[in-house]
Amino acid sequence: MGKRTIKINEEDIRKIVAETISNYINENYSLNDDDELMEYMWLRPNNTYLNVDIFVDDGGSYKRHNHSLLLLVRNGYDKSVNEFISFSISENPIILNPEIDYKISYNDIFAVQDFIIANLSNLVALANENISQQLFVSQLRIPSYVVAERRELISEMATLRMKDSNLPMDVWLDEGATYVGHTPRLKFRASNDQRTTREFSSMLLTNPPTIENMPENSPLKKKDIKKLENFVITNLDLLLKLANGEIQYTTEFLPNMIIDTANSKQS
Repeated sequence: MGKRTIKINEEDIRKIVAETISNYINENYSLNDDDELMEYMWLRPNNTYLNVDIFVDDGGSYKRHNHSLLLLVRNGYDKSVNEFISFSISENPIILNPEIDYKISYNDIFAVQDFIIANLSNLVALANENISQQLFVSQLRIPSYVVAERRELISEMATLRMKDSNLPMDVWLDEGATYVGHTPRLKFRASNDQRTTREFSSMLLTNPPTIENMPENSPLKKKDIKKLENFVITNLDLLLKLANGEIQYTTEFLPNMIIDTANSKQS
């Protein structure tokens, strides 16, 4: 067979270039103009039960600025913070400026993603001015675990909090040989799709550590995974003893756990 010749005219080229630019803008968006923030409605934690301020499009800002519909999250817990994380408004919300250095916890990032999913249709309706701000707020759907802590945790695993470990995420530690039949491991939540510890990602207690069940859409940064790996390597003997039931979590593991005080905690 001979080679096929595909003819592309100037109009086709313009369309391809326009689509490429549009896709880039939609997938790599960050708020660079503070005035655009005035086009968003500010929702405080007392409205949403989230730990962070969020800003939602309530009048078609995304159309005026030619980017996809999004939700902005203050990248910090103080009202003076003037940096924002951009989330897509979709059934699978993602961070549109992932190069940003997160100043909020991954748990709060996941909670925002769950909030978007729970309120997806109304977020779209509000942006397109099909419902009022008052109706939107009155119909807010709060993910149940945000109001009340998730209740489907594995009872045999102890939750090691960020404030105790100086890690950038909570981790769940085996303290009752639940790993039997598998390699000893700890667990951590790597995306908002992971609803319970049964679905969480695992880091094997080996040197070097390896990760299982890591989702492709995880917002966790490589440097934070590295911190967790270093924690495992530094505390490997203690973690294995805990997993085998040879020591107690509160009286023997926590007091002897080695933490890297140079790691900055997300708070």
